[in-house]
Amino acid sequence: MTLIRKFARPLLGATFIYDGVEKLRNPDEAAEELSPALNDISGFVPQAEQLSANPRLTAQVLGGVQVAAGLALAVGKFPRVAAFALSGAHKLNSYAEFRSAELQSPGDEVVQRKILLKNIAILGGLSFALVDLNGRPSLAWRAEHISKRAKKQGTRFGDNTRKWAEHLGDDAAKTLSSWEKDAKKSFKKTEKQARKAVRSAAAQANKAKDKVS
Repeated sequence: MTLIRKFARPLLGATFIYDGVEKLRNPDEAAEELSPALNDISGFVPQAEQLSANPRLTAQVLGGVQVAAGLALAVGKFPRVAAFALSGAHKLNSYAEFRSAELQSPGDEVVQRKILLKNIAILGGLSFALVDLNGRPSLAWRAEHISKRAKKQGTRFGDNTRKWAEHLGDDAAKTLSSWEKDAKKSFKKTEKQARKAVRSAAAQANKAKDKVS
């Protein structure tokens, strides 16, 4: 872990730890702030009606998730999983904070805009923590690297096979040429022996003819 990670993760996690503790200490106040956002969400997602039906319990669970994930991120234990959980909780908190804000003067709009920008900045930090691999290459890079290495090894194997085949072809040609030369020598030797045998037989036949005459 680099020096930046040692400081950045605890700083980012401390925000959620503090907010989670506050939700656990004051669940009624947190439930009041979450209720408008939970009602809006349940209107789009019917499965979320259970969350809006008991906002106090939802606030306590959300606070517990923030404390646990914030501590995990701060100490560097499963930081990507912790960042993923915190990003979901942060989106809900940001929308709830924006939804429950009371705009009574132009100054309130400026404050709300600053809070929104702050929440977006925190979400950006969580996004970096979510994709941080502690210096290790990503799965996509490793898959591409393995593919390139396999392709390179396949090309090398193909070249070696081609050279081996060419070498084998040269050896086969040399072997055939040697066999051809040996065959020619054997044929010439056999031809000489046959001619010699014919001449010998002819000479013996002439001798026998002379004796008869």
